Amino acid sequence: MTSTKPKLFLDMDNVMVNTLPVLNELAKLPFTKPKPDQLTGIFRDLAPIPGILASVPELAKHYEMYVLSTAPWDNPSAWQDKLAWLQQYFGTGADNPFYKRVIITHDKGLVHQNGGLLVDDRPYHGASAWVDPAVPSAWIQYGADERLQWKDELTSFLLAIATEQEQGKDLPAAIAAANAGQNPYLVHGDLQNFEAANWE
Repeated sequence: MTSTKPKLFLDMDNVMVNTLPVLNELAKLPFTKPKPDQLTGIFRDLAPIPGILASVPELAKHYEMYVLSTAPWDNPSAWQDKLAWLQQYFGTGADNPFYKRVIITHDKGLVHQNGGLLVDDRPYHGASAWVDPAVPSAWIQYGADERLQWKDELTSFLLAIATEQEQGKDLPAAIAAANAGQNPYLVHGDLQNFEAANWE
């Protein structure tokens, strides 16, 4: 049975999982070779971003949920560890909102052609390709506006977008309507440039 809910895709690192602070600290150590994200097992036991565990079940009431993430090519354990992390926090069975809806790719732009909304912290790996009203698909950059975090106003903003879609608006119109207040959100920053950590 096909879902009639709108699609919501969530990046993992720095959106669901508190990855970058850990990797940045490891990058300072002399034994971290060649890069901290290539350490076996490094992605398995990272902490959730504050607010994500409460937000996902609420969003799943209104969205068909997906994970859309990348994993280092030279770290095979990362691919397995990301799935294990999702199962640890959201369950192993069909009650997991992401059950059999986990996509790991180095080009997230390939996925946007079916439409939907992506929450990602960075424009690269194809996230910026989601700014495509012709599909329609859209990208919300996690933290581009400091209010757009799980512990603040991101969940309520996403739920407002879903409500507008449920009322028949297409995705660009739904985002515009949900963001029409007196103090609108910066939905994303520059589509190409982003200051990466020095080891990336």
